[in-house]
Amino acid sequence: MLFALIFLASLLQPDLPTVESLFEQLAPAPANGKLARSAEQHRAVVLIHGYYIHLQDKHVGKAEFRPWQQGDSTLVKELAKNADVFALAYGQDVSLETIVAESKLKSGVAQLRKLGYRDIVLVGHSAGGLIARQFVEDHPDAGVTSVVQVCSPNSGSPLAGLYAPKSQRAFRQCLSEQGRQECLKLRADKRIPEKVQFVCVVACLDGAKGTDGVVSCVSQWPEDLQKQGIPAVKVTGDHRAVVRDAKIAEVLAGLVRENQPRWDAEQIDKAKKTILGDGAERK
Repeated sequence: MLFALIFLASLLQPDLPTVESLFEQLAPAPANGKLARSAEQHRAVVLIHGYYIHLQDKHVGKAEFRPWQQGDSTLVKELAKNADVFALAYGQDVSLETIVAESKLKSGVAQLRKLGYRDIVLVGHSAGGLIARQFVEDHPDAGVTSVVQVCSPNSGSPLAGLYAPKSQRAFRQCLSEQGRQECLKLRADKRIPEKVQFVCVVACLDGAKGTDGVVSCVSQWPEDLQKQGIPAVKVTGDHRAVVRDAKIAEVLAGLVRENQPRWDAEQIDKAKKTILGDGAERK
């Protein structure tokens, strides 16, 4: 119910303040601060971070890049071998829908398109993957050619219901199990565009079953995406470490470089056994 009220409020109040956001180039670092395409480079990767734990309201609305979104991070260095790398940061004092609609993601992608990139790939970690998903669902012609979702709570996470400052609750609610259920009902007619390649990276803790410690594997690769033929890749790691691990960075870079065609029903069923295991039966 709370999610529905947030959604309706966003429709009834089009003049709500825009979320604070940043869209910057990480690699190669631009000489004058302006976005620039490297010579002969036709692929751009945009890194979108997820939820950040805030203890005080005063910092919730501030857009800040995460350490793994810095130019000297392991992931950025690996991606930069075959792409120019950019990043989006956003305040978390609004709903996910507002971030998709009012952040600098759309204008940033438009700039990349004008610069001549043929491939524009969104790599979204956790909630960042939900932003990437909704963006291509709502803007199929924006220019994004591929999405790599990493540990994203497509079906929500029970941990999203824990403590949060008052100003962050709207964002947290969008990540909860109830919030995601309501979101999917409201957006039941939305699909991943056929022309946009999409892959889910499912992380699982070493020695554990069905979770990365924050998001269940089933939530990372849910039934609604399976029905659309969305492929998945399994990695071993915890929710926070996946975007900081050197070996997983190589996996992510490979997914960015390679085509990710839709899977048929037989491929989905086979992968469910190896990727989800016993968790395939858990909702």
